[in-house]
Amino acid sequence: MILSAERFVPHTLQHLIDVRAFPNPLPEVAYNKMLVEYEAISDVSVQRIVYDSGGLKVTGMMALPPDMQPGKHPVLIYNRGGSREYGKLTVLSALRSMVPYARRGYLVLASNYRGNDGSEGKDQFGGDDVNDVLNLLELAKQNPAWDGRNAYMIGHSRGGMMTFMALRRGAEVNAAVAIAGVSNAHVLAREQPMIDRVLVPLIPGYEADPQGQLSARSPIDWPQDVNVPVLVLHGDNDKDVAFEASVAIFEALRAQGKVTELKIYPGGNHALLHMWDEVVADCFAWMERFRR
Repeated sequence: MILSAERFVPHTLQHLIDVRAFPNPLPEVAYNKMLVEYEAISDVSVQRIVYDSGGLKVTGMMALPPDMQPGKHPVLIYNRGGSREYGKLTVLSALRSMVPYARRGYLVLASNYRGNDGSEGKDQFGGDDVNDVLNLLELAKQNPAWDGRNAYMIGHSRGGMMTFMALRRGAEVNAAVAIAGVSNAHVLAREQPMIDRVLVPLIPGYEADPQGQLSARSPIDWPQDVNVPVLVLHGDNDKDVAFEASVAIFEALRAQGKVTELKIYPGGNHALLHMWDEVVADCFAWMERFRR
């Protein structure tokens, strides 16, 4: 159940710098511009939520469309990237990944995952925190405004991995999108800083069975288990997650006879900053294609 929902108040820039929420500190001028844009929103209700996930209080965000009506709106779950506080849901997440969909009538919900931004528990980078995604999906479907037929999932970076893992676990959605997604976690173990900062401290059982734990987080190892149409999006100038991994998961899904499409954005970096409007349009088109 959703334990609380109140208007989302953006974090201070200093807090985001202190917890390293972004890969690089945002200039104050840029962040203030986001705050002005956020405060000007009058049609969409953006809320910080706390919800129950397996007995843990987990924080998240919800964006509700204007003029909500009972039984009229599709559900969209957005899965954030990063780990711990890095990549947590911020005003930037609201502006880029939630408000545009809410304006089109979607009930948009996102989780910080356990252990992050005031949540109880511990981030497991694709362990029990996948339950936080599945539980949020079921909570979203309890909203009287849900149309009872249409639900979708979008994940960016680590969120792409979470999306695939949720699909494997039986998430009942019409279609999904993986944006610059981690689809081969084995690659992460090639970098010692990633092993030291993320894999060992976050993944239970990693040191005892690294390959098994990485495989569980690598949809490239189990494309046969993905039974939902998936749109795979990536920029070919991504320095964080190689776009070739998205090409590989697309080809693996297609070889299994799955419904999938791939789009590569020339020059696009990991955040796809300069083509985000196109990304959102592509996501809309994919979801509407499978609307019932």
